[in-house]
Amino acid sequence: MPIQDGERHSANNSALNCFGTGYLFEKRIVPLRFAIKSLSFLSLAGPLSIGALVLAVGTTGSIIFFALAAASTLSSVQVIVSLWALVANWQNNLSYYIESKSDNYRLADKFNGLANNVNLSDSKWRHQKDVLETMSEMRKDLDLRFDISDEEKRMGMRAALRRYQRPCVACSQVPVSLDSHNCDVCGNFKRRRIRWLM
Repeated sequence: MPIQDGERHSANNSALNCFGTGYLFEKRIVPLRFAIKSLSFLSLAGPLSIGALVLAVGTTGSIIFFALAAASTLSSVQVIVSLWALVANWQNNLSYYIESKSDNYRLADKFNGLANNVNLSDSKWRHQKDVLETMSEMRKDLDLRFDISDEEKRMGMRAALRRYQRPCVACSQVPVSLDSHNCDVCGNFKRRRIRWLM
């Protein structure tokens, strides 16, 4: 039986979903990577700055008292943030987000390529689609452990619609930018970077 339009449409929809998921994990990577780098930098910057100051002015200078007070305050904050980073599992989350982004983008490309492939025999086409759907389901099961909000889903949908130049089923617009607008399918989202560190 020849490949039906509905089957190709299904592969296109799978490409859309995978790309959207990859995009939202890509957006999570940026603030998390920055937070981890900042934390690593600050853990050494404070003690090294005090050491350099002591070498420059000695231990009896009046500025040392104020520098130590500021450093101890910043160190306390840094210790608390470091503890949160351990509890929130920042490093493992970052590794997972990078892996998921890569896998989802790769799956999106493969689904999109398959949807537009007219050179494969019908049986090979369907076999490849089954394999991709199995891989996609496994990836989705893993991704769902990371609490993807409705707002993030709308953000990912907008990015995917823009990538594949498809109209939204609700507002009928083909997005030309990634800016949010008033739509309950591809809009009404805010980029809340701090939430992705929780």
